Amino acid sequence: MDPLYYGSALSTRETLQNTAFYTQHVIDQDIPGALVECGIAAGSQVGAMYDTMLKSNKTRWVYGFDSFDGIPLASEDDDEQPGMDAKPVLYYKDKRELLKSSGISSNSIEDVRWNMRRWFPGKDDKVVLVKGWFQDTVYPYKTVMSQLGGIALLRLDGDLYESTKVCLEALFEHINPGGILIIDDWNLRGCRKACEEFFATHPVTRLSEPFQIANDTPAYFQV
Repeated sequence: MDPLYYGSALSTRETLQNTAFYTQHVIDQDIPGALVECGIAAGSQVGAMYDTMLKSNKTRWVYGFDSFDGIPLASEDDDEQPGMDAKPVLYYKDKRELLKSSGISSNSIEDVRWNMRRWFPGKDDKVVLVKGWFQDTVYPYKTVMSQLGGIALLRLDGDLYESTKVCLEALFEHINPGGILIIDDWNLRGCRKACEEFFATHPVTRLSEPFQIANDTPAYFQV
C-alpha cells in the first residue's frame, strides 16, 4: 500500500522510495544533523523523510524551504521554464527581478501544514516549514543548521540554476561527512550547470539509485 503522502507526489513512487532509503541510511550510519529539502511542493518528499524518521524511533528535525508561491522565473542559465512548453523571453538587469512566481507548482504553506497534520496526526512537531525565496531564506538559516549539528541529508528540488546555486552555496558546507545530497532536477540543464560548477571545487561521490527510476532522474551523492 502506498503511504498517504504518495497521493500528493509530483514524482514517482521510486523517487520517494529512494529518499526514504537514503534517509534510513543516514539514520543507520548515525550521520548527525537535520533532514532538509529546498523546494517541497506539496510536501511528499518531506513526508518520506519524516515518516522514515518516525519509524526509526530517532528524533531529527525536518526542514522544508519553499516560496509556497511556485517556481520563480528562469534565467539565462536555464534552457527551459519548468512546467511550461517554452521559456519566455525575459529582459532583466538584476536576477532578483526573476523572483516572481511562474505559477507552476504552487502550494500554499497552509495546505502543506495541513498535509503534515493529516499524514502524521499529533506527531508533526519536528517539521519546520520556511516560507520565502531561497535567496532570502537559506542564508539566514546557516546559523540554525549549525546549531542543529549540521545536515545529514539535503534534497534540492529548485529546478533552476539560481535556485540550485543559492542552496548549494548556503547549505552544502553544513552537510556532515558521510551525509547525502539529492539533486532532484539533475536532467535540467540549468540545475546541472549549477551543480557541476559547484562540484568543481566541492567534490562529491555519485551514488546509485536503490530503486531504478524511469523518466524521472534525480542524482544521488555522498559528501
